[in-house]
Amino acid sequence: MGGDSKFWVFFGGIWLIVGLGFAVVSLGALLFVDPSEMNEPGLLWVFLPVGLVLTAVGGYIVRRALVTAARDKRLMRSGMQIIATVTDIRRSPININRQARWHVLYRYEYTAGRSLEGKSGPLAGDAVEGFRPGVQVLIKVDPRRPEKSLFLGTA
Repeated sequence: MGGDSKFWVFFGGIWLIVGLGFAVVSLGALLFVDPSEMNEPGLLWVFLPVGLVLTAVGGYIVRRALVTAARDKRLMRSGMQIIATVTDIRRSPININRQARWHVLYRYEYTAGRSLEGKSGPLAGDAVEGFRPGVQVLIKVDPRRPEKSLFLGTA
């Protein structure tokens, strides 16, 4: 998810900064400017909640991207590498820079007799070209929580 993670931090950061700007300017004007000097003081009461909502959405996007990147980094460092079998390729509902993203779905066994399923992060179209159901791929599995895995690529 490396490149996509950076994109989501950047994208969420834009929302966060714009939202903070709206909220700070609106709140500052409401607190420190005489209402009789403003043309439309009611508009500030609109921009303040809009700014707070944009800030919350941006913060959520940034936090989620950073948590996912940290989990992926931890799995790369301490996960158990095993072989999985591709079960499907599905299009992601999100495009980045007008480029479709795809998920590789796979099945693996970490403990004998227990079949688990996983899904890659969003991948560019050229990154999933060689994957078809039945193809073996490498993944890393969290030893403490085997249902958590990280897609690595071809075996």
